[in-house]
Amino acid sequence: MKTIHACAAFAATFALGSTALGGVLQLESFENYSVGSGAFEDLNGESHFLENYDDHTVVGDNWSVYFTNTGGTGFTDGDYHGVTDYTGGGISDAGGYTDGIQGYQMSDTDGMVTMTFDAVDGATGLSLDLFVRSTGWESSDLIKITFGDTVLLDTTGLDIDDAAGSLGITEGAWTTLSGAGSGELVIEFASNSSTETAAFDNIQWTGVPAPGALALLGLAGLASRRRRR
Repeated sequence: MKTIHACAAFAATFALGSTALGGVLQLESFENYSVGSGAFEDLNGESHFLENYDDHTVVGDNWSVYFTNTGGTGFTDGDYHGVTDYTGGGISDAGGYTDGIQGYQMSDTDGMVTMTFDAVDGATGLSLDLFVRSTGWESSDLIKITFGDTVLLDTTGLDIDDAAGSLGITEGAWTTLSGAGSGELVIEFASNSSTETAAFDNIQWTGVPAPGALALLGLAGLASRRRRR
């Protein structure tokens, strides 16, 4: 009987420690989606919510993407955008994707795209891996990432080539951005060149223990101490 109780206490402690104590509540690494072949195409150049095209994944189970027309051609000319396993543009030199063999790429949007992830219940923190290609960025290009009211990155009005260091990112390498907050994760991106590429991977929503979880952990620890006496 003591062995059974000991196992139960350990299981409770392990389960709470892996999910409640700042653990990962939800992970998006884009591994379970089709990458498609060739370029993504959308003949609707007006502002609208994007939809998946053929086997290209642009929107997923827990995120949507809205295209805002800013006077450009958008995706009517076909562009490499969405879930991908492509590792060119320096991604292979940076070690490939950070969680698996796929990630999400944004490039040559000729307009603004806004990628919005649903809020995750209980999440109080978030981290994601960002790759910014080393190329000729311009001040009109944009990468902005917010988690609720927390701004993780904002290049508005900045030339990424000049401002990368002050923004805490390195072109041609993966950078992990993280912050506390809650609510929706929103990624905004604008560029007008196929070489102006950003990629995302390994998005993790994390949480903190509820009071009841802490109490249960305390009971598990107390039971463990009593058995060691």
